[in-house]
Amino acid sequence: QRDINIAFVNEVATIFQKMGLSVHDVLEAAGTKWNFLNFSPGLVGGHCIGVDPFYLAHAATAIGHHPEIILAGRRINDNMGGYVAECIAREIAIKGKGAGARVLMLGITFKENVPDLRNSHVIDIINGLTSRGFVVDVHDAFAYPEEAKQVFDVSLLPSLDDATGYDCIVGAVPHEPYPVLTDDNFHAMLTKDGIIADVKGMWRKRLLPANFVRWQL
Repeated sequence: QRDINIAFVNEVATIFQKMGLSVHDVLEAAGTKWNFLNFSPGLVGGHCIGVDPFYLAHAATAIGHHPEIILAGRRINDNMGGYVAECIAREIAIKGKGAGARVLMLGITFKENVPDLRNSHVIDIINGLTSRGFVVDVHDAFAYPEEAKQVFDVSLLPSLDDATGYDCIVGAVPHEPYPVLTDDNFHAMLTKDGIIADVKGMWRKRLLPANFVRWQL
């Protein structure tokens, strides 16, 4: 059920993007209704939500029933990483930058404040950007570097101290250090007209420096 609910919110997020609306603002307004179910858009990974629906779908197929909603939800959620990469690439192109643009990915685990990489779809964003010729560096405050290298062939930055000159920062996972990054941190890490891409809405209530472009799911 959770997979389907998140898929619905992910689909309306893509619709509201095209309308120029913030899905978070819409969900906040919808939350004033007493029976509202609160789900947030984003990547669906881990060992449970993104896997278990296939067991039910398989069982349904075995008895001759085609499970439409279950598989549609899986398809939507599995495609979100690619969608986010496409949106970020578009923002970078608007800035007149292409292959060689530098991107800093904050977070690679499947959820915040854990080192668990299982079925993390952040790698879909990374692959979507590197396939377009962008240079992507990854920092994760919780993931084990050796595991990230083994599972995804990604070398993690040891710290953010020397992370400078990026055209775009992608807030992929809201690990504890990332939501509280300061304006000085952003100025140090980004070029003067850089892009701040907020996948999870962790900075959505922040007044970010005016010279930066904000994109959020």
